[in-house]
Amino acid sequence: MIWFLTILLPLMAAIIAPFTPVGRRLSGIIFFTATLPAIWLGLVEVSGVTAQWFILESHFSLDTPRRIILLLTGILWATSGLFAGSYLKDDKRRNEFSFYFGAAMAGNFGLLISAEVASFYTFFALMTFASYGLVIHNRTPFARQAAKIYLVMAIIGELFLITALYLAVQSAGSMLLADIPAALAQAPNGRFIFLLGLIGFGVKVGAIPLYFWLPLAHPAAPAPASAVLSGAMIKAGLVGWMHLAPVGLVEWPSLSLLMVSLGFMSALGAAIYGLTQVDPKTNLAYSSISQMGVMTVILGIGLYGGIPAGLLLPAVALYAFNHGTAKALLFMGTALPAKVGGSWRILMWAGLGIGVLAIAGGPLTGGLWTKYLLKTFLGETTLPGAQTFLLLLTLSAVTTTLLLSRFLHLLSKIKAPSENVAPAFLIPWILLLLAGGWWTMSPILLPAELMNYITKEKGIMAFFWNLFTNWSAIWPITLGAFLMAFTLKFATLNRWPTKEPLLPPGDFVHIILLSGDSVTKVFQKGISLLQSFMQSLNGPEKIFYNISDDKRTQQISNSAEALLRRWEFVGIGFFVFFLTMFFFL
Repeated sequence: MIWFLTILLPLMAAIIAPFTPVGRRLSGIIFFTATLPAIWLGLVEVSGVTAQWFILESHFSLDTPRRIILLLTGILWATSGLFAGSYLKDDKRRNEFSFYFGAAMAGNFGLLISAEVASFYTFFALMTFASYGLVIHNRTPFARQAAKIYLVMAIIGELFLITALYLAVQSAGSMLLADIPAALAQAPNGRFIFLLGLIGFGVKVGAIPLYFWLPLAHPAAPAPASAVLSGAMIKAGLVGWMHLAPVGLVEWPSLSLLMVSLGFMSALGAAIYGLTQVDPKTNLAYSSISQMGVMTVILGIGLYGGIPAGLLLPAVALYAFNHGTAKALLFMGTALPAKVGGSWRILMWAGLGIGVLAIAGGPLTGGLWTKYLLKTFLGETTLPGAQTFLLLLTLSAVTTTLLLSRFLHLLSKIKAPSENVAPAFLIPWILLLLAGGWWTMSPILLPAELMNYITKEKGIMAFFWNLFTNWSAIWPITLGAFLMAFTLKFATLNRWPTKEPLLPPGDFVHIILLSGDSVTKVFQKGISLLQSFMQSLNGPEKIFYNISDDKRTQQISNSAEALLRRWEFVGIGFFVFFLTMFFFL
């Protein structure tokens, strides 16, 4: 029953929450309640079930990586739902938001607990298209453009991933997702199928070069929606990759290097581009692209072979958990500076600082642990250029700190209320702060095999109190923070944009739109020239009418029509057509 409640309660919340009275926070309680089965499944191992009556005989179960990510999504949807109940209580479109919020939640939970392709794709599509309503919520020109681009990219992604899933099922001879990686490892076209999935799910992940919708969509949505879009829903694409990737079963050097290279391009390039933005939420969106790039690197290492899936995939999930909780904390935090006043701001800035440190991999945070997992795998793999990639990983900590320091600086420019006030939506934000990335170190989620592999016999506390480990984490963060402070301190170096972004958000999409406009203009000019040419022929339509009105033409037409009415002609024609189709097909 718990499996079905995980999907059913969010769907019921999507129907019930829109009817809550305006100005009341009841919808937040409804959404929080709807997440409880998912949180329970994330904490407690429960045997899977089969529903023969549901979508081509659906199977529901969880392995360790998906259980970790399900707990992440449960926590994020619970806190974001409570946050939205207060934050949007007076919003005139609150009812629409509640419907799409609940539907997207059901899709997100459903795809994580699905163990076969049909239900997985159904829930993935539900989450994808329900999210459109969250992106377009404000109905501003920016939100409409962002939603349009999101929808186009979502449809393109769906085409690739449904093709990949169809071919994967054909190769495996089974609808079960667990059978696909081994089948792709053996299939002659396994690389091609995985590449299709890499593109299809890469749209959701925000992988280069498919990411450009993300810096537009996430800032356009309200703060609680941005939190789940970036913290939870883009992880669905990562789960899709994990379902297809034959980690530890085969060596695909070319695809491995492709994923690692693209991952580091995202990790470094997105962070640098995000520095040019002036909207804090756009800044965070580029940070999400950067961190998803790091997760792409981890999965790419697994395709080179040598590291068992039982170690690498939980490490990817733990990294996603740390990033998801911290990024949701920061996205919801963008709504606080204008509402929180007095001594409450100390708590606000402390919480935001913890979120920044967790993403950058600071000492005593889940980020330190999850980044150390990646460093360990990079140090042990035989992937060409592994030492260079280790240096790039360290450099990414510097650029991440720069980017998030810039985020904090942008928030500091928002005018604070004069009175000592704490809005109701500060409470779910504090709950998320308390339930943050610490879970990545919890025995409930951390597989003992993975911990023993990384820490050997020393245990995780010895890892966190190791001076060398902490120093390797502190100096890149210190360097990044110093560079930001140094440039802000001196007027000659302070060239950060303040009113308009130095470069437009969405970057690559503007090139696409410009190219599309150029092609459209060429076609319009060609049509105009053709029309002028046709007019210069002294009316070719008159020539046509003269021919059709000719008596000889009319006689031929009448004879042909009489022939077509004869049953002998129709019968022979149909017989010839049938034989032709039979031989061709």
